[in-house]
Formats: sequence, structure tokens, C-alpha cells
Amino acid sequence: MKHVFLILMALLSLSVFGQTSNESEAGGLPALEELIGFWKLVEIPNQEKLNTVDPWPLKYQWFGFYENGKVYSMMSSTDYDYTSKELSEIFKLLPIEKTPNFKLNGQFLEIDNPEIDNYRELWGVNLFAKDINGLLKKGNLVMTLDDGYGNVIYYRLLKKIK
Repeated sequence: MKHVFLILMALLSLSVFGQTSNESEAGGLPALEELIGFWKLVEIPNQEKLNTVDPWPLKYQWFGFYENGKVYSMMSSTDYDYTSKELSEIFKLLPIEKTPNFKLNGQFLEIDNPEIDNYRELWGVNLFAKDINGLLKKGNLVMTLDDGYGNVIYYRLLKKIK
């Protein structure tokens, strides 16, 4: 089952980069309104083998994508089931002028950071349209980060917080 998952993740990341439309049977590119909101990192089986690089090493992570183009994140070594309201209150404490920006650009989600010169993350994104093999749930968002040469080095699987 874990091998199927690895193959599935590889195929989905490739389909995101090669996709010409926003829809397929399994999913596709999220619309901006689908991305806006709060998300929690979901553990991927064999994550340590799948991710050849782990730039964000803490196990528990939360993200907030806002309509103003800002993206907030936080990490912790302990888990917590934050609500959207709680995350909104936490992220309000962070200075907006130092917060990274995001934009959907075709098949990619671009993130820059005003605090770091020439900082840019380029993510492939795919929003699942249905459950797959009991591992991936409808509405989950997979983000794939490459090394700048087209090789995926990091997978991030997120579930939306209601």
C-alpha cells in the first residue's frame, strides 16, 4: 500500500506540472477561493523517504492563505486541533509587512518573502476531487516543491480546517 502511495504521489505531482486544464477525475488546480483559508499538515506514510529535503522539520504545521495575498504559517513539536478562529487570532499577531506573499500563477503557487532578498518558493499544487485509496481525502491539497531543476524534493499534504 505504501508503494502505491509513493507512485500515486509521483504521478500526481507530474500531472500537476503537465496539466493543461484545471480538472481531472482525481483533482486539479485549486481555484483561489478554494485555497483561501486555514490548513493543517497531514503526515504522509514514508515521509522521510519521500522528502529528500525537509526545510520545515517540525512535525506539526498550520497555514493560512488570505484574500490579501498573504500566507502565514507556524510549526510546533506538539499537535493541537486549532480552529479557523484560533488560527486567525494567532496570525493577526504577526506583522503584515514581514509576512510572505503568495499568488497562484498558472499551475504553480509562488511564495515570496519581503524579509529575504530574492526569496521565492515555487510549488506545484493539486486539490483532490475525490478520496483515493483511503489515504488521500477529497479536499486535501498536495504541494510539491522542486529543487529548481524539475526534481520534486518535498511533498506537503494539507487538509482544510473548517
